Amino acid sequence: MKRFAALTAATALVAGPTVAHTPAAATATGGTCAGYVGLTFDDGPTTGNTAALLDALRRAGLRATMFNTGQNVEANPDLARAQVAAGMWIGNHSWDHPHLTQLTEAEQAAQISRTQDAIRRVTGVTPDLFRPPYLDTDDALRAVERRFGLTEINTDVDSQDWNNATVEQIVASAGRLADGDVILMHDWPANTVAAIPRIAVELRERRLCSGRISPVTGRAVAPQTRALARAHTAGRVDDRGAGVRYTWPGVYFEGRFRGTSVGIVLDDAVNDYAVQVDDGAPVDLVTPGRITHWVRDLAAGVHTVRIAKRTESPWSPGQFGGFVAGPGGAVLSEPAARHRQIEFIGDSWTAGYGNMSTSRDCTPTGGVDRNSNADQTFGARTARALGADYQLNAWSGMGMVRNYNGGNAGVDYRTYYDRTLQAADTAVWHRPAGWRPQVVVIGLGINDFSTALRPGEPWADEAALAADYRAAYLAFLDKLRHRYGPHTYFVLTYPDMGTAALADSIEQIAEQRAAAGDRRVRALHYDNAALGLDLLGCDWHPSARDHQLLSGALTSFLSGLPVRW
Repeated sequence: MKRFAALTAATALVAGPTVAHTPAAATATGGTCAGYVGLTFDDGPTTGNTAALLDALRRAGLRATMFNTGQNVEANPDLARAQVAAGMWIGNHSWDHPHLTQLTEAEQAAQISRTQDAIRRVTGVTPDLFRPPYLDTDDALRAVERRFGLTEINTDVDSQDWNNATVEQIVASAGRLADGDVILMHDWPANTVAAIPRIAVELRERRLCSGRISPVTGRAVAPQTRALARAHTAGRVDDRGAGVRYTWPGVYFEGRFRGTSVGIVLDDAVNDYAVQVDDGAPVDLVTPGRITHWVRDLAAGVHTVRIAKRTESPWSPGQFGGFVAGPGGAVLSEPAARHRQIEFIGDSWTAGYGNMSTSRDCTPTGGVDRNSNADQTFGARTARALGADYQLNAWSGMGMVRNYNGGNAGVDYRTYYDRTLQAADTAVWHRPAGWRPQVVVIGLGINDFSTALRPGEPWADEAALAADYRAAYLAFLDKLRHRYGPHTYFVLTYPDMGTAALADSIEQIAEQRAAAGDRRVRALHYDNAALGLDLLGCDWHPSARDHQLLSGALTSFLSGLPVRW
């Protein structure tokens, strides 16, 4: 069988305080545990083997991750449920164990999706870990895995039980495990079942405990580890316990720790981040990959840490695995949620498209992503000025009924607004009880009207487009009013355009709502000339200076509303 070495951590570009990047690994926190290891068993569940394996694990007081094939789950549903009942974790191991790199992308996706569906249907569990058969993998396969929210798990130690290893050899393999390591074993060899009691003794003597494999780091961590156990966020996230996924720009996580160093556990090779400790200047973290990013050499004491997603990634979720303390330190209880809450809904202006560029052509300076910072947008600045938690639910190029230049016909911003992960997953976001913003600021319409209608679009002229825009906007406000209740203020914003259609539509919508008795809808015009906007961001977007000016105007406007903060 072909075997590959375990995945290594990616590096990232950083600046600021003394920092380092190490392969992400959890620090053992249990009473008698000096560390955690990941026991994994492939190819189950199987009649005549799985029950004996589960019994051996229970007797030894061990938990493990079972990488099941879909066809075996479907054939042995009771055994799959027994795995879960015994406290085991379930991973995806393909449908029928082929060499996946020899299949087409569509065939790979079918192998993975059929297995996800079978495991979910039979056990109620949705796996977040994937092990490719034969450990046969490449970048193309990993891209398919990510589409299903799966983290690929290789191995640090191969027990060779698939190659007729003896009980003694399997136990010796387990003896090579260190904190965070993962060992490959299988569901079916009799010698593996026989080795379990001795493996338990060997691990116990070294104070190593069986742990759960983190979907963020791919390393073994304490079973109860939760990314948000000591971290605060107000953003839309897919909480998977040991890790949370997210796509919307500007999602941030805040924590508190005691000591001289802190680690931030991440798995994201797509996005850039801003990292801030206490009141220091934010440090850029560029496409970090799977790492624990450390900030070290701080003064001893209690500190705050904040990390914010700078860039957009509608199709590619990032993952956050929590904060970890350095030697002698401790992660403290999370900062309290702020009573004030603001939700920002919009397009590229709200997302911060190219806002850090000083030239409209930002190609020579790294392109749009390197020059975008959602943490420095008018929305983030306004929220901080008012002491509010916030969400930036924005997507560049999207409009209320029409996208930029008529692109992506058939979908628009409203297609994705209700989702947790935009285009990466169709799952609907369920509003937490604690998220009830007093203000919702909406900036949709630039893309609807900024370009001329093209042949084949469904509107005869701009007047017809404007009529559809107003109808859709009013329906969208109805949805928001139902979600957030009668006391939330809606602020409908718009800048200067080459046409009056946007301004006229927004003003009509606000007037119509007021006439219908909804007195908490306001229109706010961003007067480009009066504000002095230079639009020097990428592709004529607001610059960092413009966002500061926009924030000043919006902060002043919100401060003048009789909001029940």
